[in-house]
Amino acid sequence: MGKRHKKDVAKGYKKAKHRKLKGQPEPKGWSAASHKEEESFMMTTELSLGTRGHDVRRLQALLNRVGAMLDEDGIFGGGCKRGVEYAQQLAGLPVTGIADARLAAWLQEQAKPFPALSTEGVAFIAQEETGGLAYYDKFARWPVFPGGESGITIGVGFDLRHTTKAAFQSLWGPHLSAPVMKTLLQDVGRQGAKVRAEELKAQGVEIPFSAAWAVFIEKSLPDYYQRTETIYPSLGKLPGTCQAVLVSLVYNRGNSLAGASRGEMRVIQDILAEAAQSHNPMASKSEILASIADQLISMQRLWPKQSGLVRRRKKEARLWLEGLQSGR
Repeated sequence: MGKRHKKDVAKGYKKAKHRKLKGQPEPKGWSAASHKEEESFMMTTELSLGTRGHDVRRLQALLNRVGAMLDEDGIFGGGCKRGVEYAQQLAGLPVTGIADARLAAWLQEQAKPFPALSTEGVAFIAQEETGGLAYYDKFARWPVFPGGESGITIGVGFDLRHTTKAAFQSLWGPHLSAPVMKTLLQDVGRQGAKVRAEELKAQGVEIPFSAAWAVFIEKSLPDYYQRTETIYPSLGKLPGTCQAVLVSLVYNRGNSLAGASRGEMRVIQDILAEAAQSHNPMASKSEILASIADQLISMQRLWPKQSGLVRRRKKEARLWLEGLQSGR
């Protein structure tokens, strides 16, 4: 480990020693075998608004396979109802907002969106990038201009400035109408502007969430996974939820490690390297890796207290510890 970060990492270890992982057993190992998620689910009663419990949590996990972007909290609230309606539309079932055995059976036939990551982790990234299904329907289904050096952005954070016309045609052509493709091709490779985003909305250019989700899974996640792996080479040895946390971090901040604002990201790199050393027993690895949560929290210094990014780092820290606890 580099001398520059030893004090910070040691401080993280010390904090981690006082953070009990809620009495959960230490993960037995971090490999593809430990990434298993949901057990099979047999729905015996219908689930609807106001229902709570393990069956609801299982339903939420399955809904996240198709892009519902739900917190798996076991509470059937408005977001869960919207997720059920969305899934029913995809499945060609009557749209009732009530989950039944037919919907559960269809959901279990759907593949996990990105097997290296936990489905809950994938849902978390998409939710942070879009605001969730209800928010997407109300605000984000139109092209937007995030500001700065960005281009016109569509779907789950897909920046048209940073793609080519050939790549755009290949990725989005199967999902969008010819008129929409023709209009958006004008923005490929170009700096965006607020007035242009407003113009596109006025023209009725919309991106269905089903299209946004497909490109997110097919292109964006694999790209950002590779970017994350370039700075954190042991990524694939972590539990799937922990992998998702690091991909979320890079999805949001990029993979540059240069500059004072990237100090915690460099410390995370050193922590992962230390944990990967073969002489460390598994209990020690778990303790070392737990300190990454402290680094995520430390990054909150970079933004105003009420910023969405402060909340995002806090959620990532929680998910990181949950991933270590569950080993998935």
